[in-house]
Amino acid sequence: MPINRFVIKFPLGLALCLVATLSVSSSAQQKAPLNPSSSCNQKNALEILEEQIAATKTFDDQVQRITVSLQAADLLWPLQQHMARALLLDTFELANRDFKEKGDKPVREGIGLSTDLPDQRYIVIRAIAKRDPSWARKLTNQLLEDQQSETQENNSKTVQQEPRTAERLLNVANELLASNQAAALSFARSSLRYPATFYLSIFLYNLAELNRTAAEQLYLEALTAYANAPMDRLLYLSSYPFGNNREAGEMPDYAIYSVPNGFVPNPNLQRSFVQMLLRRVQQRLAHPVETSPHNAVSDTGQMWLALSRLEKQIQDTLPDLAAQVEQAKGSLFGLLSPSSQRLLGQTISEQMEPVRSFNDQVELAEKNPNVDRRDQQLVFAVIGASGNEDLDLVLRVVDKISDSALRPQLLNWLYFSRTQNAIREKQLLQARKLAAKVDELDQRAYLYFQIAEESLKQDMDQAEAREMLEEVVDSTAKAPATMVTARTQLGVAYLYTRIDLNRAIAVLGDAVRIINRIEQPDFSRQFVIRQINGKTFGSYATFQTPGFNPENAFGELAKADFDGTLYQASNLTNKPLRARTTLALIEPCLKPPQRVKSTKKPNN
Repeated sequence: MPINRFVIKFPLGLALCLVATLSVSSSAQQKAPLNPSSSCNQKNALEILEEQIAATKTFDDQVQRITVSLQAADLLWPLQQHMARALLLDTFELANRDFKEKGDKPVREGIGLSTDLPDQRYIVIRAIAKRDPSWARKLTNQLLEDQQSETQENNSKTVQQEPRTAERLLNVANELLASNQAAALSFARSSLRYPATFYLSIFLYNLAELNRTAAEQLYLEALTAYANAPMDRLLYLSSYPFGNNREAGEMPDYAIYSVPNGFVPNPNLQRSFVQMLLRRVQQRLAHPVETSPHNAVSDTGQMWLALSRLEKQIQDTLPDLAAQVEQAKGSLFGLLSPSSQRLLGQTISEQMEPVRSFNDQVELAEKNPNVDRRDQQLVFAVIGASGNEDLDLVLRVVDKISDSALRPQLLNWLYFSRTQNAIREKQLLQARKLAAKVDELDQRAYLYFQIAEESLKQDMDQAEAREMLEEVVDSTAKAPATMVTARTQLGVAYLYTRIDLNRAIAVLGDAVRIINRIEQPDFSRQFVIRQINGKTFGSYATFQTPGFNPENAFGELAKADFDGTLYQASNLTNKPLRARTTLALIEPCLKPPQRVKSTKKPNN
């Protein structure tokens, strides 16, 4: 799947923390019974499909037009492949125009945090690759050749252009991995012509879950391809052989990897990487020139950091190389400037320190004479505090923060996190009390929905379930019209299908009215970023909101009442959203009716 990218720089004098993702499941446990409808048939569905394709030409936003066209082409492919191909080709040309007009520069979302704008050309290629990998490969090759020619003619290559190309190719590879491993590997190998990024490690770990041998072979190919790359690119290969969830260097940007369960590091790959690194160290010692073209840490510093961070693992699995590593570290450290020695030495010493208790972190922060740094340390102590830490004690620490703008942000973060912990532990009464303290009304409503969803799993009676769902509806009515509020209302509509179908359709209508109040409703982003922004730092977490958007929520309700749901979809005022939702509704109708096997015995 496409990756949501968090770009985290290595700042000097600027601290940033990325808190682990909170995963919120909105999947329902039961399915509504199918209510057959005379209007849900292949003939009508094809007519509606053609209408939606024609409607895309009236969209103001090219990206929305691309999105709907891809959805329509996917539905058309099994029925009218020639039309689907023509539509995909038109969509690829539209994506080319969109790129030429807008490019794909990242969007800043906070201190040290930015999100990439998707390159629509690769979005289309991913869609094509699922149906025809060979065609997708040809389009990709042409795209890369055109990009290279344009760069040479205009001398327009930027620092980030080539890494982004690698990321796009690996995104396609990840998308294909489950369905066509050979095609996925072809795209991944193409990425090796461009600078390494953290997307490579993500792909390697994903591939390892399916085919460990292929993943190890690709790793060795990558090690050869990047043998002479700058350290801030070569060290993207430092995590996989050791089974680590982060690189050993300070990278231009990074992700926390999800290492597969039961992953066993390969000592042979470790040896290949460490020997490559030691070879680069010898080259640097022979030509001791400090370089740091795109990063705050020089290649010399990166080598020293990598060897320092991997030293314990090398001692455990490659003891014959331990002495060389120790000697290389000492030689590299002598090449560093005094300021680099202090900075990198402090970085390593802080990482080697034992994990401090919550009270110790607070005590250390209170001794800091710098007010801004003290606030930062207190914020990180609160964020990192265990859910078992006494809440009153944590609240008293929040009161110690001098920045009045920080305190409410931190309190909302704290109450939101504690509510989710209580829900996971099935302490639903406590969860309701904590959720009530979240000031952001849309997020409070979302928490109430989670509590209601969990409560319904406990076989409560219908009257109690109805009362709880109506409480969520009341909360959303008081909240501003946001994507979180809209998702919450869609979820409530779905839960109502279990006890009252008519009320489910009515609540769905309320969700439509909320969505219509949002200026640019965008359900493509399946998460919400929660932020705490201080004067010199930022801290971010995401909570996932999958499961409920107009396409899948309407689709689920349509199983119980197709015509009523289709009518509600027609009330969506945003044309692209209305088209996507309608296409999701008609998808089951496009399938030919199943023939009922005759139980009649043949005449003898």
